[in-house]
Amino acid sequence: MGFIKFTKGTSLSDKDRKSLQKLLTGEKKKLQSALKDVDASLSMLGGKKAKKKK
Repeated sequence: MGFIKFTKGTSLSDKDRKSLQKLLTGEKKKLQSALKDVDASLSMLGGKKAKKKK
């Protein structure tokens, strides 16, 4: 997803606002899903203690 930059005084039509909200909600769900995967990976790695090299 690209970045959307708004300047002061910028207003969106209702149609644009709803489609942007839908898009961002979808992106949020994707990121939350990816975050769960990362958390699961971290917990698996955290459960095993690595041996330190001297």
